[in-house]
Amino acid sequence: MAPSSSSSKETFLPGLNKRYLKSFVGLFHALCSVIALVVGNYLFIQCFLLGNDILASSEVDGSSFLPTIFHVTTAASGILLVFFWNKIQSYQHATTSLKAKGMTPKQMQNVNRARGCYALILCAVYPLMYRYLPDETLRDTVLSRAVAAAMVAVTVHMYNILKVYGKGLFILYAGTKFGFSLQVLFAGSLYSLRESYPHIVNFFEKEALMISCCVEFGFLLYYCESRRIVSVPFLRDACKRYHPLMIFVFIVNMLKEKFWSRLPMSVSWATLLECVLVFLFLKKMTRGIITTVVETVRSKKESSDKRESFARKQRRTSVFDVTSSAGRRSSIFESIDFGELSSSLGSSRGINLNALKEE
Repeated sequence: MAPSSSSSKETFLPGLNKRYLKSFVGLFHALCSVIALVVGNYLFIQCFLLGNDILASSEVDGSSFLPTIFHVTTAASGILLVFFWNKIQSYQHATTSLKAKGMTPKQMQNVNRARGCYALILCAVYPLMYRYLPDETLRDTVLSRAVAAAMVAVTVHMYNILKVYGKGLFILYAGTKFGFSLQVLFAGSLYSLRESYPHIVNFFEKEALMISCCVEFGFLLYYCESRRIVSVPFLRDACKRYHPLMIFVFIVNMLKEKFWSRLPMSVSWATLLECVLVFLFLKKMTRGIITTVVETVRSKKESSDKRESFARKQRRTSVFDVTSSAGRRSSIFESIDFGELSSSLGSSRGINLNALKEE
């Protein structure tokens, strides 16, 4: 009996169900993403906050276990995302809607594909090549130019995707790789550029830490939100704090290292634009914080003024206040005629005494 068309669609290889294969790939992708996020944050803290540049020291003594784990899992996470190409989220939990940004869900999905797949793969290409290819291979101009041409093609494709959302994203995710790849096309080999600029490998690895951690963190939270593990406000607040913090720390570190004197001009221009974008964003964020604080103080002052005016009005309009015939407001006790009250009490007391005598 011939197998049905539905069963043939469900099988990828003889005896291998597509659903099981996709589940295995999804599990492996999640594992690579978590490892890249955890190891990346550890290396980021060591290199940027504690001053222990593990990436630079590993190039000297050859102890490159953690950097290798990070780059391999980052690249694997981007490659395995291709299996879920049509399931990448086409929405964004931002305060500004896609309609207000002039974007469609399909365009938003392409943006997430660019930073969730292309950006992660690009981050790992040059660091892995410089770490593990021998010098003879790096001197090969044909291989170097072929890799550079592929990188330029991918980055141009990323620009066409990301320009709808914002050209600043292209500068952040692919600007340095685009400029460096163009220089490789003219210089001829990766080896010659490393000899001329020894700091270039360390820069690409540090930039990969920043980009990979931001991308993996965002995708992990969106996955948790889709499974109702975290709420939308928590996701929004976490991304608004984590992403700017990572970028600010990276830019401050690059400024401390005086990147313009240690990197080629093809990379420095993109880094300089990143600095400008970060400072513009910082200015906008500071202005927003100041505006929020001023509005909060103003609203509190208005509410306190309303409470004070209401309290004064309540004190003026007491339940014991009455209005006389002349229109003057006075206390209720002032309107009582105590003379008439005492005479009435006396007369009633006399009546009672006479009644008792008669009895």
